[in-house]
Amino acid sequence: MSRFTFTTLILTLVGALSFSAQATLADSADKVSPLLNGMEVPAITVQNSDGKSLSLNQLMEKKPSLVLFYRGGWCPFCNAQLAGLQQIEAELEALGVQVLAIAPELPENLKEGEGKGNYQLLSDHNLEATIGFGLGFTLSGPSNIAYKAKFGDRLKLSDSGNVILPAPAAYLVDTDGLVHFSYVNPNYKVRVHPKLIVTAAELMVQP
Repeated sequence: MSRFTFTTLILTLVGALSFSAQATLADSADKVSPLLNGMEVPAITVQNSDGKSLSLNQLMEKKPSLVLFYRGGWCPFCNAQLAGLQQIEAELEALGVQVLAIAPELPENLKEGEGKGNYQLLSDHNLEATIGFGLGFTLSGPSNIAYKAKFGDRLKLSDSGNVILPAPAAYLVDTDGLVHFSYVNPNYKVRVHPKLIVTAAELMVQP
């Protein structure tokens, strides 16, 4: 195989993978197809605030996990949800449950939110987690224009310039990667009640 042919093949494969990934994005939040209870989390790589790649699966093997998907540190509803976790931090810690909060932001943008609670912030700028959990969707029309004008480079965009977001979600996952509880709401203003998370976590970890 000539060098030109090999290079062309690689570029074609990369383009195909990019198209395939974006083809799995819904065109609105109410059309996402999220992971359900009883399903296993696929292999996913995320990054910490220093840009280091981490296996989400290996992180979850350490402890049962509350996995939160939020839109970004620019979203006041997301920040309110993260702040609200303080009222259940002690209960989750007593149950041995860690909190992993994932957003499609660049790793360096996570630093502004670190140290505000007992959770680990993770970057999903490559969209592996958003797509792997079936939560990704794109904005279009006036909403797309407004979001880009207001939040600019804080947003992840598709090849066609559409803002990509996850439907806000909460998952409880055991150390084997099995989903025990899921809450996904297409209305980004409505989040799962913290006490419901605790109740579901208690059921997950009971012998």
